[in-house]
Amino acid sequence: MSSVLDPHLLASTRGLSLAARQLATGLLPGLHASRRTGLAREFSQYRAYQPGDDPRHVDWKLYARSDRYFVRESDVETALTLRVVLDATASMSQTDTIGPNTGHRKFDSARLLAAALAYLGQAQGDHVGLHAVVGDRVVSVPPGQQRQPFERIIRTLERLEPAGRWPADPRPLHAALLADSRSSADAQTREIVVVLTDGHEHGEEMRAALAPLRARRYELILFHLVGRDEIDFPFHGPIRFEDLETGEVLETDADAARPAILAGQEAHLQSWRNAWGGDGRFEYQRFRLDEPLDPALRSYLLHRS
Repeated sequence: MSSVLDPHLLASTRGLSLAARQLATGLLPGLHASRRTGLAREFSQYRAYQPGDDPRHVDWKLYARSDRYFVRESDVETALTLRVVLDATASMSQTDTIGPNTGHRKFDSARLLAAALAYLGQAQGDHVGLHAVVGDRVVSVPPGQQRQPFERIIRTLERLEPAGRWPADPRPLHAALLADSRSSADAQTREIVVVLTDGHEHGEEMRAALAPLRARRYELILFHLVGRDEIDFPFHGPIRFEDLETGEVLETDADAARPAILAGQEAHLQSWRNAWGGDGRFEYQRFRLDEPLDPALRSYLLHRS
């Protein structure tokens, strides 16, 4: 078991903050390259003048000394807003019955990933916000670079507990996600939305809530948390399943139902992998509940780089 997934650490008052910092240690700087080469007041380096360069950026004092034309370059920050959408519905309370992390909820892993992303974003100087969907409510920490944004997000995460189901009305989440959006007003501002979820839907309400982000050219990343029970279905004989969100009960014979259930699970996973296929602004990453988070997150960030 990875040390960052120690349930005792997560259960302690300051455990989430400490675990998030441990998870972020040694990772790449973040989800994006935060700087680009450009022209600004703060000097970074010189480069040779090229046809088309603005003569106002030529260093004339250096020209007087060298008799050659050089342009002053600087590092220009590319503004980015990172919004973490946390699925805090009741289905996220699911735990595995087998494996090294038995009893560890999907919500615990999702909350830790949310905290680690907030830490990485803050370290990179991004505007970071949190939007947790708790039944019909959306609990938000608006994105910004105000004092101690990481600590404010951590305090919010520690108070959350899974409840309810994903709302059929997407408007509260839309309002939270689009609040203070700068992407349409500033071409240098990017919006990245990372969704941490088990993908549990009763219809397609989650996809309907996220679809409008594509029209606004948001970059959408789905972190899909999947339990080992869902992959292996380690049950035998008579069994009773209960939907954590609706209370609906299904009684069946596990051995007879296994092929159909596993096929349904795979189709469900494939539908999320293929969501909005071919769209360069959508990425899918699966996180298994029975595997350490740090190598999976590191692998994903390496892939993005």
